[in-house]
Amino acid sequence: MFPSTFYQKEPRALEQKIPDTIHHAMRLLINAGYEVFLVGGAVRDLLMNKMPKDYDLATNATPEQIENVFCDYHCIRTGMRHNTITVHIQNDFIEITTYRNQCHTIQEDLACRDLTINTMAYSLQDGMIDPYGGFDAVQAKILRFTGNGLDRIQEDPLRMLRMIRFACQLDFSIGSQDWSQIQSCTSLLGCVSKERIRDELDKILFSNSKGLEMLYESGLLETIDSHLSELFLCEQKNPYHYTDVGHHTLDALRNVLIFAPVISHEMLSDFEQKTIRYALLLHDIGKPRMKTTDAKGVDHFYGHAEVSEEMAQNFLATYRFSNAEIKRILKLIAYHDYHLSMTYKGMRKILVKHHLYPEFMKSLLIVKLCDASAHRHPEKMIPDLLDFKKFYMDFIQNHPYRFSDLKIDGHMILTLCPDVDPKKIPVIQQECLNQVMQRPEKNTKEELSRFIKKNQRRYRVMKLERK
Repeated sequence: MFPSTFYQKEPRALEQKIPDTIHHAMRLLINAGYEVFLVGGAVRDLLMNKMPKDYDLATNATPEQIENVFCDYHCIRTGMRHNTITVHIQNDFIEITTYRNQCHTIQEDLACRDLTINTMAYSLQDGMIDPYGGFDAVQAKILRFTGNGLDRIQEDPLRMLRMIRFACQLDFSIGSQDWSQIQSCTSLLGCVSKERIRDELDKILFSNSKGLEMLYESGLLETIDSHLSELFLCEQKNPYHYTDVGHHTLDALRNVLIFAPVISHEMLSDFEQKTIRYALLLHDIGKPRMKTTDAKGVDHFYGHAEVSEEMAQNFLATYRFSNAEIKRILKLIAYHDYHLSMTYKGMRKILVKHHLYPEFMKSLLIVKLCDASAHRHPEKMIPDLLDFKKFYMDFIQNHPYRFSDLKIDGHMILTLCPDVDPKKIPVIQQECLNQVMQRPEKNTKEELSRFIKKNQRRYRVMKLERK
């Protein structure tokens, strides 16, 4: 239950919590003779003593009338299809929307909203407006569709994902009738654009791993990608696993927040967090296809990393991820099962052959730690990975490992070998790197110049390999 101060019928119950810029915008509309209400998630969050990310206002003023009221401010027509004007006041961008669907009152407008927890409104004049039990739903921590759930889903099937997302973000449960309605309408999600589905899936994965299980149990995961749903049916009867592939994936995702601070003292960027989570979601998607069972009844998944990478590429392309995101996610999947050797030879392969540089290795180690934690015996795997992290960091601090670390660059090589084909420069740089990685003291302009001049004739006649 919330403290009594969170909800009162008096007009000024939440007024003190509303930022000055929002209060000012509401006053301008009221003084111009229009109705205006703070609506949606902002009211819900204020009641829960949370800081809203956005403040949305609903009014009976038309977009043109809104622009007239805020003629002294910068107005942006951000959603004219939905009659929305964004007003820039000081450092805040405030979305002001005319009552939706030709509604004439705030009660009619609220009736069109997806969930009851989003049907509360607040007026500076009249206080709380709660015609559909939003406050009771927030107190009970339960999610329900507004009015007839089937009607709300048919209006926009994405609302099914939104409900699961709110269940994850707020740690609320979903009403039994509403859950049954979602289960009966999963096929409708196929009519929603891939980008909108992806954006909701992002938020679900960023919330907690419970969302993935709810997607599976509702049947929505089958519509999103049948291969992901299949993971929960793929048993792993071997000494390394204790559950099916789907729940292994859930457990791995659950531990991102645990292991991220272990590997990185700095907060991960949104790009890093997103690519790590999707790599974990998709890292074993190829296991059902590659599953074999030996004569002793032990399951094996040889080559699953390569197949998972291929299947993940199809998923990421279908849901229109950016090229940078696709490249990073696929590389994390490709190397999630790669053995990280703590030897000079192993490090040379890691850095020179596979280019697993620090900016990538940070994410890879988090993926591997999360994956290891979801195995039957993580007590050896995790310490080994942490030992590798220390070895890796010590190595890169004391050894040159990429072309930019060399004390000689391409222009200097061309000066030393003016009759050598410029296309051969990367090959020469690679040979120089091979020389100095094992012996960092050789990484001087003099030593490398001597090495290049010694091999100048060979470089001149050397043939480039065709790729």
